[in-house]
Amino acid sequence: MKKYLMPIVVAIILTACCVHQAPITTEHAIAIDWDLLGLWEAVPGEAKDDPTEDQMLILKWSETEYLAQFPRGEKGDFYRAYPVEIDGRLLLQAQSLGSDWGDIHEGDRVVYPILTYRIVEGILMISTLNTQVVDDKITDGDALREAIIANINRQDLFEPPTHFRRVEQ
Repeated sequence: MKKYLMPIVVAIILTACCVHQAPITTEHAIAIDWDLLGLWEAVPGEAKDDPTEDQMLILKWSETEYLAQFPRGEKGDFYRAYPVEIDGRLLLQAQSLGSDWGDIHEGDRVVYPILTYRIVEGILMISTLNTQVVDDKITDGDALREAIIANINRQDLFEPPTHFRRVEQ
């Protein structure tokens, strides 16, 4: 299992992220969640003790897309992410854009992490698609969508969440 973090995203992209070579959809008409925007840091106990590696920045790209960097700083990767609805469930589809030096992961292969998130009492919880449930080797977007739909009600469809709190300025 590959290790990418993003919220989003975002992200967007956190721990044990499931990445695919094709998006589940390229359509993104759902408005962004303004509560996701800002600078987030890993909660104590999940932090790596490096302020830049423990932070994630989520910005508005458009009315329906986010731009996220995780980890923040020179080691960070950039992602474009957008909300999508699959069988009544809101997910985030992300696309790796590369790092500040221009590389895209694994030999210019564009990767598409799939995430879910929620914010509870100021804590952002981001979960990535579980590769034990939906194979990360699926290369067709339609097949990926069908695999998600087939498992949409499974409790383990997503990995346990990574927790972040907003950095107060």
